[in-house]
Amino acid sequence: MISLGQKIRELRVQKGLTQQELGAGIVTISMISQIESDKAYPSHKVLEQVAERLETPIEYFIADMQTQMEQTSTYKLAKAYLAANNFEQAIPLFRELIGNPAPHLPVHEVQFDLAEAFMVCGDIEKAVEMFEQVLDTVIRKNDDHTALLCLNKLGEARFGQENFPLALYHWRKAYETFSRLKEIDPYTRARIVTNLAHAHYRLGEYEDGIRFYREAYNLLRGSTNLRQLADVYLGLGVSYKKLRDFSRAIDYCHDALTIYESLQNIKQAIDVKANFALVEAEQGRIEKAIDLLHECLAEYRKLEIPSDDAKIHGEIAKLYVKAGKLQQAEAFCQESLFLLPDNAQNLAAIYHALAVVKREQSDLAAAVDWFERTIATLTEQEQLRELRLVYQELADLYEAQNDYVKATDTLRRMHVILDETLRKIGIMG
Repeated sequence: MISLGQKIRELRVQKGLTQQELGAGIVTISMISQIESDKAYPSHKVLEQVAERLETPIEYFIADMQTQMEQTSTYKLAKAYLAANNFEQAIPLFRELIGNPAPHLPVHEVQFDLAEAFMVCGDIEKAVEMFEQVLDTVIRKNDDHTALLCLNKLGEARFGQENFPLALYHWRKAYETFSRLKEIDPYTRARIVTNLAHAHYRLGEYEDGIRFYREAYNLLRGSTNLRQLADVYLGLGVSYKKLRDFSRAIDYCHDALTIYESLQNIKQAIDVKANFALVEAEQGRIEKAIDLLHECLAEYRKLEIPSDDAKIHGEIAKLYVKAGKLQQAEAFCQESLFLLPDNAQNLAAIYHALAVVKREQSDLAAAVDWFERTIATLTEQEQLRELRLVYQELADLYEAQNDYVKATDTLRRMHVILDETLRKIGIMG
C-alpha cells in the first residue's frame, strides 16, 4: 500500500512542482517535506488545498490518511508506554504494528523499538534475538547506519549481562562499520568508542582501554557534549589507577568531577535564560522571546542536559499565536508533536495553541478536537485553573456557532470535572 506522503510526492513530481510551490500560501516547505516523508499529517483543510493544487479529488487521499494516522497513533502510543516503562501495554502494540506493516512505518524500525522494550524490561535474550533480526534486515538493505545502532545495542545487552568478550565483539564490529559510513556524527562514534574502552577495561586490558578512551576524547575535544566527555575522563582516571599511575588518575578523576558538577550550573543558567525570555514576552517583545526560547532548546540538546522540552515548546507555540503568526504556530506545533513523546508533560500548551490556530482559521471541527485533547490532558494532570479557561473557550466557540446546547453541556462538564478533582484532593467534601 502506497502511503499518503508517497502519493503527494508522486503527484507533485508528475505536476512538475517543487515542495515550495506546492506549499506556497498553505504551509511551510518544512511541513510539506515532513508530510511527504510521512512524519507529519495535514489537517483536513490543508489536505483540501494540497489536493486542489495537485488537481486531484481529496477522496484519493483521505482513506490512506485515516489508516496512516491510526497506525501512527498506535506507534506513538506504544512508544509512550515504553517511555513510561509500561511494557505490558507497549509490547503488544509493537507486535500488532509488525503483524500489520504500513509503508510509512518500516517493519525493522518497529522491531528495533520492540527490541528496546524487551531490553529495558530485562528480557535480554528476546531483545538480542530481535536486534539480530533487525541487523540481518538492514545488512541486506545496506543500511549501515541502523546496523551500527543494532551492533551498539547488542554490545550494551551483553555488557549488561557481564558477557564482556561478546560485548567487545559487537562493539568491534560497530567500530569496523565506521569505515563504510560517509556521515556519522562524532557523538555516536565517540559513544561506541567509549563503549569499546569500557569493555577492554572490564576485561583487564587497561592499556587498550586507555587507547580507546583517548580516541573518544579526541572526538569530543572542543565539543559541548560535556556529559560524554566527563564519562571519558572518568574512564581514563580509573584505568590509570589500575595501572598505578596515580598522578594521572587523580587529574582525570578531578576533571570528571568538575564537569559533573558544572553541568548542573549550566542547566540553571539556561533555565534563567528561558525565564528571561518569558519576561521579554510579557513586556511585548515577543519576537525576541521566541528567539531566546529557541536558543534554550538548542543549548539543552547540544549539551544533552535533561530539560522539560515540552514546556518550552508550549511557550513558543503560545507566543506564535499571540503574535498572530498562525501558520508558523501550526507548523511549529506539528513539528513539536513529532519530536516530543506522547507522555511528555506540558503537551496541553501545544494542543491548546493548535486549537486556537484552527479556531482562527475557521476549521471549527479541528478546533473542537484540539480543545478536547487539551481538556483531557489538563484533567489528567489536575491543572484546574487552565482547565477552567479552556472549557470556557470551548463553550464560547459553540456559542459563536449558535450551538447553545453544546455550549451549556460544555460548562456542565466543566463543573463536574472541577468538583470531582477538588474532592479528590480534599478541598471539597
